[in-house]
Amino acid sequence: MRDQVTFCIKTIHRPQCCAALVRSIHEHYGSDRPLIHVLDDGQPELRFSANCPAEAAMVDQIIETEFDIGLSAGRNRLLDAGDTPIVVFADDDHMVTEQTRLPELVRKLNARHDLDLLAALSNHQERPKLMKVDGKRLRIPHGHYRRQGSLRWCHYVGNCFVAYRDILQAIRWDESLKVEEHWDFFWRCKIAGVNVACDISHSFKHEHIDPPGYRRRRPEFQKAALRKHGIERVIWR
Repeated sequence: MRDQVTFCIKTIHRPQCCAALVRSIHEHYGSDRPLIHVLDDGQPELRFSANCPAEAAMVDQIIETEFDIGLSAGRNRLLDAGDTPIVVFADDDHMVTEQTRLPELVRKLNARHDLDLLAALSNHQERPKLMKVDGKRLRIPHGHYRRQGSLRWCHYVGNCFVAYRDILQAIRWDESLKVEEHWDFFWRCKIAGVNVACDISHSFKHEHIDPPGYRRRRPEFQKAALRKHGIERVIWR
């Protein structure tokens, strides 16, 4: 996979989580693994390379930036740092397991003209969702508009997926949003006509751990995202 796929990991202040994800990629795919790129914008004493040197040596590229550039900016830097046609994104508190079957997920993406971004489940959760505007409200209910076997075409998926790099570079993440960036990204994917789907037969393991001293600041960025799209509420049903 190394000439076709790059596994992109944005981390901050969760070095042990990032290390576990990197180990899991090596353990499951060995010499046929994807390239691994890690972006770290943490404080120097909490950086992945400083705390987990053995796993850092297992990574193909580590990008260290100034402190706290944010999730959106970090993902965009990862997009721009590589050149493989396909990228994998998963939050650093995920792990590859036997149920991930990443090579098969990549093959499914490559095999169809009607897929641009293909997600796996997270802990058999993060089921596919739809997105629709109802007046001044954006509704994100569970559901899909098409199915074939284990594939579910939808508008919104979780944070572990494979996709074409050039498609993501055309959409990009909004760097003004450090959180509340996820629904904004997928809403813009829908508007742009990106073919998004989830394969419910694939999954990543997820064990959420908040970084030390982490503050979500969600209301601040939620207001900015709502204002940007001219809506008043996001309703998750």
